[in-house]
Amino acid sequence: MLRECIILADAPNALVELCGISILERLLRTLQRCGITNATVLSSTPQLIEEHLRRHSWARDKIRWKLHERASESMTVKDIVNLWPGDERFLLVVRGDTVLDIRLLQILCAQSSAATLIDSSVPKELEPLVAQAPSVRGGKLCGAALISLDWTLAQTGPFESALRNSVEERAISTVDVADQPVYYPALRRKLRPFWFRLTDSAHRKLAGPVLFDSVQKGTLDFPALIHAPIESFLLSRLCRTSITPHQLSISWIVAAFGATAFFATGHLVWGIVLAFVVGIIDGLDGKQARIKVETTKGGSLEHRFDDFFDVAWPTALAWHFYSSGELPGAFRYLLVLLLAEALDGIGKAGIYFASRKSLSEPGVFDRIVRFIGGRRNIYVWVLTAGIILGAPAKAFIVMVWWELITALVDLPHAAWALYRGRERSRSDAR
Repeated sequence: MLRECIILADAPNALVELCGISILERLLRTLQRCGITNATVLSSTPQLIEEHLRRHSWARDKIRWKLHERASESMTVKDIVNLWPGDERFLLVVRGDTVLDIRLLQILCAQSSAATLIDSSVPKELEPLVAQAPSVRGGKLCGAALISLDWTLAQTGPFESALRNSVEERAISTVDVADQPVYYPALRRKLRPFWFRLTDSAHRKLAGPVLFDSVQKGTLDFPALIHAPIESFLLSRLCRTSITPHQLSISWIVAAFGATAFFATGHLVWGIVLAFVVGIIDGLDGKQARIKVETTKGGSLEHRFDDFFDVAWPTALAWHFYSSGELPGAFRYLLVLLLAEALDGIGKAGIYFASRKSLSEPGVFDRIVRFIGGRRNIYVWVLTAGIILGAPAKAFIVMVWWELITALVDLPHAAWALYRGRERSRSDAR
């Protein structure tokens, strides 16, 4: 597994702040999540770069860095040879003023031979951000290359010139951004892998929307569509603060426990208010983690609380409706609801598994079911309508039927999606 990299980082470009962190800091955090453990930073402005890197950053504390001053105006192949780490066969070289989608770095690191990233079809919205990137046969150089020691020893002069010549002469492989899958399983949506270079602080106005779009999940339910602009507004402020995703997670979990208590004691209006707050913050913590590259394995524990409150909220409501006499059969309805939720969870897992395996977005039917299908956010709206109409217990019954219908739709569709995927795999094997 690739562990070593060299970063060409000069102030001020590498230190331009974007969504709360510098380009260099963002790159180091991304590299750590690609498995890189050692980074050699080569700079013509070592004092400024060192001052920046010495600031504490828990989001990259597992990557060790060392700084070397660059004597020449541009990085040379000789510089790389002199810094080559031990008996490593390959080395990743990245420009420190470039923002790279983690998927591109992961693909590049997985190559079995020397290769460089190019983009043969830059989207129009990114053209101003990549205008100064060198053009080569087949597209634009993206600012990252996986090089071998053999290739390096055969080159002379400036590194970027050697890389361009090798691409032109087809002496090094290329990985074209335009050829990579656009479906992003983690976000359940199509998102073309992105990259751009900040050579001017004025570019931040163009780059910001690219990053904000890159953290938005797809295949949303209708409450999430309402939450999304609120979350984006809050995120544009929060990303420039020191508030961490974990702090946001703790906030919504505490609020969710409060909503549970309100539901159980019959204070439904206050419970709904907190439920709406939970819906927004629950989406905000993940976006904060992605936009500032502060994702951790521990962040997945948050989903356990999602599952817990999927059970806790209806249980609290059932207790209130039973104890108040509004719905004597509340626990029977609760049992049906929880069973339907379990079956629906199996169905959704099957649909998303099929999508990940085929690297394709869920179909139109799946997205429609996701948009209106039973889930906690939608039930908050159902209960709100019930409270407004003066029939919250009947709203609880509607929730049960809504979830049951969703499960009856999702289960057979998941089975069909898995069957089609298996048949497609068999066909490809032939």
